[in-house]
Amino acid sequence: MRLAARNLPLFFAVVVCAALLAGGSCKRSGAPAAAPPKSPSLRVYVLSSVAGALEPCGCVKDMLGGIDHAAALVAKTQSAAPAHLVVSAGPLLFMDPSIPEDQRTQDLWKAKAIAQSVADMGLDAWTPGANDWALGADQLETLDKETKAALLAANLSGKTADAQPTRVVESGGFKVGIAGVSVPKAAGVEPDGVKSSDPVAALERAKKSLDEQGAQIRIALLSVPRGEALRLAEKVSGYQLLVVGKPFDRGHGNDGPTPPVLVGDTLVVQPPNHLQAVAVVDLFVRDQSFDFKDGSGLENSERRQSLEGRIEELTRRIAEWEKQGNVKAADLKARKADLERMKSELMKIAAPKVPEKGSFFRYSLENVREKAGEDPAVKKRMDAYYRQVNEHNKEAFKDRLPEPVAKDLSGYVGVEVCSSCHTKERAFWNKTRHAGAYATLVKQYKEYNLECVDCHVTGYDKPGGSTVTHTDKLQNVQCEVCHGPGSRHVDDPKNPELIRAAPDKSLCAGTCHHPPHVMSDWSVDEAWKHIIGPGHGK
Repeated sequence: MRLAARNLPLFFAVVVCAALLAGGSCKRSGAPAAAPPKSPSLRVYVLSSVAGALEPCGCVKDMLGGIDHAAALVAKTQSAAPAHLVVSAGPLLFMDPSIPEDQRTQDLWKAKAIAQSVADMGLDAWTPGANDWALGADQLETLDKETKAALLAANLSGKTADAQPTRVVESGGFKVGIAGVSVPKAAGVEPDGVKSSDPVAALERAKKSLDEQGAQIRIALLSVPRGEALRLAEKVSGYQLLVVGKPFDRGHGNDGPTPPVLVGDTLVVQPPNHLQAVAVVDLFVRDQSFDFKDGSGLENSERRQSLEGRIEELTRRIAEWEKQGNVKAADLKARKADLERMKSELMKIAAPKVPEKGSFFRYSLENVREKAGEDPAVKKRMDAYYRQVNEHNKEAFKDRLPEPVAKDLSGYVGVEVCSSCHTKERAFWNKTRHAGAYATLVKQYKEYNLECVDCHVTGYDKPGGSTVTHTDKLQNVQCEVCHGPGSRHVDDPKNPELIRAAPDKSLCAGTCHHPPHVMSDWSVDEAWKHIIGPGHGK
C-alpha cells in the first residue's frame, strides 16, 4: 500500500500508539482518571479585613464571626493537610481609621486581644490597611510584635512600623514566598508619615527577591481596592495566589462574600470582612510542579455560593418557625418545598473536575459560626478583655452626665413613671426581650462597653437621658425609646402633642436593628408582631 506524503505522520502515530497499547504503556481512551490525592500538600487559611472585629455584635444567636470560633475552625481542620499557613490582608486591628479620644484605651486593649489571638491562630504574615495606623506607627509596631507574624508592605516607606517587603516560609517541604503591598488611604489620605509607591513595581521587585530566595510557591497580600487588585493580577505574573483586603474599613457593616476568580494562572481570593468567614485554599502538588490548575470548578462558584447561603438561611428560618408554631402549615410546607428545590439545584451543579495531570488547587469558604466551637485560650482572653474594659470605663466615665434638657423640651422619666398610668402596656412589655436588654450586657461584662451600651438603654447620649455609667431608671429598651421623652407628657397627659403615640416602624430598624446586628433576613414587620400586644397596640 502506498501512502501519500501528507498521511505519513498520521500513519506513524497510529503505529506507535498501537505498539504502546500492546505493551500497556499508552493510556487507553475511556480509562478511569487517576484518583486525586487524598490530602493537599499545603493548606492556606486566608483572612481579609478583620478590621477590629473581635466578635459579632447582635441580638440573635449564631451570628457570623468571632475570633474564638475562627481560631477553633483553624485548629480543628488543619490536620487535613501535612502543613498549613495563615495569612491576612487589609485592616486587622481597628474598626475605623480614626478613633475618638475617649475610646482609645478600650480599642487599644481590643486590638491587643486580636493581635494575640491571631498569634494563637498561627498567623504567618499580614499586610496592613489604613485602620492599623489609627493609634500611630509606634503603637502599630508594638501590636505587630504581639501577632508574632511578619508585617509585609513592599511599597511603603516612612513610618511603616518596620514592615518588610517579603518573607519566605518553609512549610510542608516547600519554600513559600509571601509579599505584601498596601495603599492605606482612608478618604484619599495616607496615615501620618506613611508614603506608598507604585504597587506594580513593588510586586515585581518582591517576586525577583522571592525567586532569589528559592521560593517555589508565591503568595501576594494586597491591601488595595478590589479593582486595583485585579489589575495587579493582570500586570504582575508569577504569583500563584493573591489575597485581597480593603485599603481601609469603617464601622460595623458586613460585606457579602466575593467569589474567587482566576486571572491568568493566578487565583485571586477575598473572604468577607470582620471574620465572617475564612477562605481555605488547598494546594495539591504533583511531580514538583507549581503551576496550579483549577480543581474547584470556579465557573460555578458564584452560583454554588449563592445557593449555599440561601439554603443555610432558609434552614434556620424553618427551624425558628417550627419552634414558634406561628406559621401556617401550608406556608411552612411551601417553604420546605423551596428548600428541597434549592438543595436539588445545588446537587445538579457539576462536581468540580480534578485535572488528571499536574498540580491543582481547591478553594472553599468556611463560615465562622458557633458550631466551630471556641478556642479556649482565645475565649479566655476575650472574657478578660471585656472585664478589663468594664472596670476601666466604670471609673473613667463615672462623672459623664447627660446634657441638661433645654427649656420647653421633654426629658426622660423612665418606665416606672410611665407604668403608673399605663399598667396594661407595662404588663405586656415585661414579657418582651426589650425588658431584659440590659441584663444581657451585665451577664457578659459589657454594660460599660462603649460599643454595646447604646442599644440596651433608653435615651443614650440624649438631653436628660443616659450615659455609659448613668443608666438609673433608664436601663433596658423602655417606652421612651419608641415614644420619645415623656416628662412634659407626665405633666400634661391630655395633650397629644407631647408624646409620640405610635412610632414609625423604621425607628428601630434605623438605630439598632440593622445589619450586622441582625440576620440579613430580619424584617421589621415580623419583629413588630413581638412588640405589639394586648394593651400595647392591640
